[in-house]
Amino acid sequence: MDRHLEMMFFRLWTSRHETILLCVCYRPQWQGNDPMYFLHSKIDTLLLQHNCNHLIVVGDMNQHLVARQFEDLLTEYGLNNHVNFPTYISGYSLDPVITDLPEEVITCLPLGMVGSSDHSAVLTTISTTVVRDEATARVN
Repeated sequence: MDRHLEMMFFRLWTSRHETILLCVCYRPQWQGNDPMYFLHSKIDTLLLQHNCNHLIVVGDMNQHLVARQFEDLLTEYGLNNHVNFPTYISGYSLDPVITDLPEEVITCLPLGMVGSSDHSAVLTTISTTVVRDEATARVN
């Protein structure tokens, strides 16, 4: 990854022993298409390299400035943006939560402005079911 890209990657494990690759990304307004190009060209490699079943990308992506590349990324990889509310003081949504997880397992809610930030925090909840052992009858 180029040194000027501001991204962190994490591998999350679900209760069903699936793995999710979480990418936290900051795409400054001046950075152009480099972060979108990196994601677009490396998603498959990253998922395979880290043995992940799903992908979540979150962060301040200023995607309105690279709208076409952002939409191409969503379309090509079957991703959905689950943030459908403004996250920036001006009314724009600049902080997406994009993933290939089914819509029924992910919820995004605005939490309001935090500190001196001009962005609203986004609470993202992923619902996973707990794997339970079958009940065993006991004899006393």
